[in-house]
Amino acid sequence: MYQNLVSEHDQQAEEYIHGDKSINFSWGVKIPLRDGVLLNATLYKPTEDQPVPAIFTLTPYIADSYHERAYYFAQNGYVFLLVDCRGRGNSQGIFEPNLNEGPDGFDIVDWLANQPWCDGQVTMWGGSYSGFDQWATLKEFPSQLKTIVPVASAQMGVDFPFFSNIFYSYGIRWLALVSGLTANTNIFNEEKYWKDIYRQMYMNHRPFRALDRLAGVPSPYFQTWLEHPKQEPYNY
Repeated sequence: MYQNLVSEHDQQAEEYIHGDKSINFSWGVKIPLRDGVLLNATLYKPTEDQPVPAIFTLTPYIADSYHERAYYFAQNGYVFLLVDCRGRGNSQGIFEPNLNEGPDGFDIVDWLANQPWCDGQVTMWGGSYSGFDQWATLKEFPSQLKTIVPVASAQMGVDFPFFSNIFYSYGIRWLALVSGLTANTNIFNEEKYWKDIYRQMYMNHRPFRALDRLAGVPSPYFQTWLEHPKQEPYNY
């Protein structure tokens, strides 16, 4: 369906030795979506020159965070792609939490299945947000998606961003992590800061809706979540 669009770097893939098996590593592979947005991926391939099944992880936490796992699968005979969600890492577009992963996942599956190094069989692998987007992709019914392997998936509208109609204060901390293009890991891990913010809100009797501004992370997504405090047709 789509042309094989890759960066110049992909044409210059180098062989790396890790343990007792070698792989081919390609940086900056570009995956085209139906709306013209290009997602960025890091490609790990076995050195054997034959089509094999492909696995991918779609993540907002920057592709490099899954490097060791991708290396493992490539050493064991699979193609593995680490794909930045739209608007994250080196992918184009705007990151809107949980809204685009189903259609984008469908397009990634379709693109992967038609690459010369893939035998037409595609699967997804990952946990948490990368587990959620597997279920979101499955709802789009891509025919080449043979299985998914989600772990600890968020279930939007059921256990995130609220549970039993009670919103998590953690939600704004997570939004701080994924604000911008790269992961704000140090801010996210600053336990004292977040405990102080939550304490200020409680002691000063501030409404929960003010949490994003109090934390220094004003977020339209946080405010939209609060407008939908129960299961309904709203698509998280």
